[in-house]
Amino acid sequence: MKVKNKSLLTYLSIFFLVLSILSGCSLIPSSKKTTPEDFDAFTEELFRNELSQNTLNLHYTLAYPKNYGIEDYDVSLGSFEMSDIYDYSELEELEKTLKDFSYDDLTDEQQLTYDILNDYIETENTVKDLPLYGELLNPLTGYQSQLPVLLAEYTFRTKEDIENYLTLTASIEESFHSIIEYEKARSEAGLFMPDYAAEAIIEQCSTFIEDPENNYMIEVFNDKIDAFSGLSDTERNDYKERNHTIITTNIVNAYRSLIDSLTELKGSGVNEGGLCNFKDGKRYYEYLVKNATGSSKSIKNLQKMTERYIDNCINEMISIAALNPNVLDDIATYSFDLTEPNDILEDLISKISIDFPEPPKVNYTVKYVHESMEESLSPAFYLTPPIDDPSQNVIYINNGSVSDDLYTTLAHEGYPGHLYQTVYTNSSDLPLIRNLFSSPGYTEGWATYVEYYAFGISGLEKNLAQTLSLNGSASLGLYAYVDMAVNYDGWDRTDVEEFFAGYGIEDKEATDFIYEAMVEDPANYLSYFIGYLEILELKDKAQKTLGDKFVLKDFHDFFLTIGPAPFSIIEKEMNIWMDTILK
Repeated sequence: MKVKNKSLLTYLSIFFLVLSILSGCSLIPSSKKTTPEDFDAFTEELFRNELSQNTLNLHYTLAYPKNYGIEDYDVSLGSFEMSDIYDYSELEELEKTLKDFSYDDLTDEQQLTYDILNDYIETENTVKDLPLYGELLNPLTGYQSQLPVLLAEYTFRTKEDIENYLTLTASIEESFHSIIEYEKARSEAGLFMPDYAAEAIIEQCSTFIEDPENNYMIEVFNDKIDAFSGLSDTERNDYKERNHTIITTNIVNAYRSLIDSLTELKGSGVNEGGLCNFKDGKRYYEYLVKNATGSSKSIKNLQKMTERYIDNCINEMISIAALNPNVLDDIATYSFDLTEPNDILEDLISKISIDFPEPPKVNYTVKYVHESMEESLSPAFYLTPPIDDPSQNVIYINNGSVSDDLYTTLAHEGYPGHLYQTVYTNSSDLPLIRNLFSSPGYTEGWATYVEYYAFGISGLEKNLAQTLSLNGSASLGLYAYVDMAVNYDGWDRTDVEEFFAGYGIEDKEATDFIYEAMVEDPANYLSYFIGYLEILELKDKAQKTLGDKFVLKDFHDFFLTIGPAPFSIIEKEMNIWMDTILK
């Protein structure tokens, strides 16, 4: 048993950024012009204003902001001020403005956007009084671990990009100062992280800055500057010197201040367990689950659904093994024929054409995580390209933790997973505003769905492939169940140990690691597993409704074209899609 990989978030969907809702809500004047044309103008202005507030998000969303009317903006990592955490005025204004539009007068596409905006507002309203419950820092997907990679991958298309990068990198000290103030406020409110989480982050930060002169951000920057055409030798040297100074001073100082502050705050946490042990923890966990999964089901129903799925997987595996006893030995010794990343990706591209629509032609590059970050990043992850320049795609592999399942891992990150999903959905020309609303259950659910699909096209013997797929999804289901049990039902380490022992897993070190992972990053595993189950439910409903008119490739096309959204909204759209087929 091993802990599943967690994909790196392309956008820093940090608590502050999520709550600093789309400004520009005053676009609709007091006369309340609410035509479909007004709605488009309104959402486009929301898109521009929101991206203008955070240059990193802007850069990863748009390669050429000026083409979208975004020219005058402060170069910033966004606001992390305490005053902004408590300010929900923009959320309230957005809600008020949205209600000014007549839903029935909007086009079908606009109604879909309206539904997604409205769902977002309703979800955020449930935790308006819990501004300190969000956690910015955790060992794997926290701000401090994501930021260096996102900055290292910051693309230089123009000299302005280089200058913006240097400004952003130098501003990390200021951002970390605000984050530290936030963590102090959490500590005073009795909401600070457990000591084991703080220690893991401290160790990670210490490793990152232990050798400033050889920090990988210097090497990566220098390589990009050397490859940038049109610079004089003087300019190249100047850029390199400025970056070197920023990395060895600003970055080092920022991470040292974070280390010092977390060290001081250690011991102030009053809860070593799940979210439910806090006063309003259950309610906040419900919010996290809805955001992570896109599911409208209650947590109790999600638990029952998870239990049923695990039991079904186990029963299927037993049936396969009863008829094919050798499969149990094969599980311990199997290997995929292909082991080189590019060979695997090309093989996947050639095989998915039967069940998946043809993807747009794009380029991809496989890179490897720097040694200094291997312990703190996922086994693999995909960086989403800007919506106006989808041709260049990057998949990272972490040699420090990648498993023998590279074939299915690259199916998850590449084809027909995140890379394929991203370029295909972008080709459907979604309204701009919808590119700012992430839906982890949709994206990670899809990547998980196709990861298990990939076993069947990998070249492995059929029964072995099916067993591995069932075993993988059942294992993920166990993690998801424990996530809910720890954070909603209050399970402690002993409960988790006994739970896994019931499945024949008696490695206390492993179960302790899983327990801590669930406390440190609640609901993260649910985006993968519950998203996966929701897709299976949609597919099952489509198969039953359409009968012999069901075509798997068409279902995949529908799902990918609709784009990220809560599953209740996707189901509503699927009902319309099925009606057109049955007519």
